[in-house]
Amino acid sequence: MNRFILFYLISTGFNRFKLFLKHWYWDSFVIFWDFLLKTLSRFDRIFAIKITARHWLQPLYQDRTIVGYFLGFIFRTLRIGLATAIYLLIFSLTMSLYLIWALTPPFLIIRAFV
Repeated sequence: MNRFILFYLISTGFNRFKLFLKHWYWDSFVIFWDFLLKTLSRFDRIFAIKITARHWLQPLYQDRTIVGYFLGFIFRTLRIGLATAIYLLIFSLTMSLYLIWALTPPFLIIRAFV
């Protein structure tokens, strides 16, 4: 009878550990990734980097003079550069936060024994 109780306790412990790992790592990764994609989507409504890149060498406001082409190139280049920098910043911050989140349990385990 004691073997069955011990087997039950060990299998339940492994199952709880597996569920913890799934919740802590996989489910939180999905939450972080969803947050990242929604945030980048919101910023894409502001910067419209794909449309800006498509019309990169076209004149600004359909002003087909040399000034329109020149200003269109400058403003669109700056807009693409700014949007890329902001996208990279948001991506870096989100992935850094996830990395901190993912490394918290191993850090606490190591800290408890050292």
